Amino acid sequence: MDSISIISFIVEYGYLAILVGSFFEGETILVLGGLAVQQGYLDLPLVFLCSLIGTLASDNTFFFLGRWYGHKLVAKYKFFSKLTVVSEKISGTRGFFLAYAMRFMYGFRHLVPFSLGMSSIKVRTFFFFNFLGGLTWVLSIGFAGYFFGDILEVFFGRLRHYEFRIIVIAVIAAVIGHIIYKFIRGRLNNFIKN
Repeated sequence: MDSISIISFIVEYGYLAILVGSFFEGETILVLGGLAVQQGYLDLPLVFLCSLIGTLASDNTFFFLGRWYGHKLVAKYKFFSKLTVVSEKISGTRGFFLAYAMRFMYGFRHLVPFSLGMSSIKVRTFFFFNFLGGLTWVLSIGFAGYFFGDILEVFFGRLRHYEFRIIVIAVIAAVIGHIIYKFIRGRLNNFIKN
């Protein structure tokens, strides 16, 4: 794939990639989106909007999975029984804080809304604080990517022509490496337990 194709791909599918990527693993995608904005490939408001929609869709999906199926999964699988203890502890005064802060809890962002769904937190309370937390997360991580690109531009000069492609490839390699690491770590944990 030549450099023109990579740039065309980012311009054409950038917003969809940010929307879908924010559903699963948002930081890397959002930083890359902020960098693409800084380089003039994407528009800042649309990057933030796509990321906010993706992150809220993810949080609400896992919240309602916990609300509707959480107790059934606890009864069926031992792994989920630990979530019952967590959901009991967080229902009450800390539930709203977790609904706000869960996007910043790397590695727990799908378990926390699932646990909150199993708790007694009101749906309206979850929606409100989750929206505030998602908005804070999108603005802070998105602007970090934007300013990170600006700093790289100062240090490396004409980043638009060469380095942006290198950064895209590095981010993709980092995401793939992270997925491989999680897979290997999971296999090792299962091996150790057995």
